[in-house]
Amino acid sequence: MTRFSFKKAILFLSIATMIVPYALNAASLHVPSVGMNTIAEAMLKTRAGDTIVLEKGTYRERVLLAPGVTLISRTPFAAVVDGTGKGVVITMGKNSTIEGLVVRNGTIGVFSNSPGNKIVSCRIIKNWQTGIIAVRHLPIIEDNVIAFNRGSGFQGWDVRSTSATINHNTISYNGNHGIAVGGASEFIVENNVVAYNERFGMKVLSEAEKVQVTNNNFYHNLNNMLKKLPSGNFSFDPAFVAPRTGMNFSTDPAKCCKAKGTDDQELGTRIR
Repeated sequence: MTRFSFKKAILFLSIATMIVPYALNAASLHVPSVGMNTIAEAMLKTRAGDTIVLEKGTYRERVLLAPGVTLISRTPFAAVVDGTGKGVVITMGKNSTIEGLVVRNGTIGVFSNSPGNKIVSCRIIKNWQTGIIAVRHLPIIEDNVIAFNRGSGFQGWDVRSTSATINHNTISYNGNHGIAVGGASEFIVENNVVAYNERFGMKVLSEAEKVQVTNNNFYHNLNNMLKKLPSGNFSFDPAFVAPRTGMNFSTDPAKCCKAKGTDDQELGTRIR
């Protein structure tokens, strides 16, 4: 019995030896800092598991986010990644994450076609076409404001996921659709506020009818290109406090009819 336990201990230590160095060697790189005044300069020094922390400021560059790297604003919405009017502002590599950023002024805000990606607590705004485009693999898209883009807020094609969802986002004031999905897509859209988009709140092409839509508030869009709005969704004025002047998508409790999501929290982004 002692011999068997000893072998198990050796096996455990061998596995730990393989795992721990990766965790211990993960680095946090700060921009700006000595030798790293741009995101691109920091990206050259990263490897999978590293985090790039952006200080307050506007970074006028288009970012190729390396696989396994997290790009985060030290203070939510204080770091602005500006695409200078053309191209994709952030292209995400496999298993990468963006969090707390303002992503603006590109042709497309964020492009993702790799598995394991996360777009969390960002403002993806004022891009010349689409806010987020996803192909094949759905990123986790959670607690974002996706607004004032001239095209759609989100576009997906052949997007599938058994775990990632479009959850608790505010998708509003986009010049085309709030959400547009085509191809053989299959995923869940839940607990979002989709309001004041100039065309459909949600456009789902026939081959993408396996997309599940539940506990969302669709309000004052042109229409919803579904056979009918599925039961369990809502349509009421979200009563945003100051979306255009202060990017404040909080709801005025005196004016808003409250509804809860599948997790018993308020609909839309929970990061104000």
